[in-house]
Amino acid sequence: MAHKYGIYQSTSKSCVFYKQDEDGHQSTFNIFVTPSEEKNKLFAYIDNEQMEKENWTPQRNVDIKQVMEAFGGWAEDAPIVFELEAHKSMSECLRSILKK
Repeated sequence: MAHKYGIYQSTSKSCVFYKQDEDGHQSTFNIFVTPSEEKNKLFAYIDNEQMEKENWTPQRNVDIKQVMEAFGGWAEDAPIVFELEAHKSMSECLRSILKK
């Protein structure tokens, strides 16, 4: 089944991507960076409720490698154009984490 992919939101602090099936059910991949006194913290999760699949939420202290692996699995059938745009959005969003 081919999914339709897109970007809901892309800022310096968050990225929200979606995929939609032929019936209009959606899944979202969410990344948030929150400021902290020591260093910025990274949060990520996959919301699959509408597609009736298991959600993904790391226990805590998620790192960029885990986020990228999860994104690769979530967007496994995505068109290359979407992946390029998504990675561009992620690099902007994760810049404050990557600088450390």
